[in-house]
Amino acid sequence: MAEIFWTAEAEADFLTLDSKAQQVIRRRVEILKQFPMAGTAMSDRWKGFRKLYARPWWIVYTVPSPNKVIVAYLLHERTDWQRGAYI
Repeated sequence: MAEIFWTAEAEADFLTLDSKAQQVIRRRVEILKQFPMAGTAMSDRWKGFRKLYARPWWIVYTVPSPNKVIVAYLLHERTDWQRGAYI
């Protein structure tokens, strides 16, 4: 079972969300404990990251080892992935 770590940025973003959004994200992140590769592999400037949808948020994470998942970012679905900016 993988251990989940959060970057300071992802944790700060998580704490700004309402309790319903936090619950949805928390449930999706729990999946990563059993299935770290559950999300879709990303490409281009996001190479090495994976993303898992928790409507309307994308959980962007990396898996540096089979037993470790790092939640790096929480990005709204309206984020421009190429620029990393909110549309």
